[in-house]
Amino acid sequence: MSTKAKDKMKQLSEIPVLEESASLKKALDVMSQKHLGIACFVDKVGALKGLLTDGDLRRLLLTKQSPLPALLVSDALTFGNINPSVAFAEDEITKLRDVMNSKQIWDLPIVDKNHKLIGLVHRHDVNQ
Repeated sequence: MSTKAKDKMKQLSEIPVLEESASLKKALDVMSQKHLGIACFVDKVGALKGLLTDGDLRRLLLTKQSPLPALLVSDALTFGNINPSVAFAEDEITKLRDVMNSKQIWDLPIVDKNHKLIGLVHRHDVNQ
């Protein structure tokens, strides 16, 4: 029997999930609380709207000339990825590993057929 994404994914309670209009400060707070380098943004029904990663934050700090207080009150998702790669609960872990390796990403959101966020697979989880 092959291992599926649903067998390895972190549950919503374990990952940083914010409403799509959350501030950068809020995103940083939740990412720190959950000890992950990613925040997932959802709309009112839980559909995935985008991601913000540690890499996005590094690029933001290196390229934006705005004062830090102005950045912290901005909508975090404006600095993230609004078209992220996703996977489904029934996808095999080997497929997720291939996607993560080819796209050089550490985390892959797991969504249902309505694009509702249901979990997240971290790179360490697919290599076990």
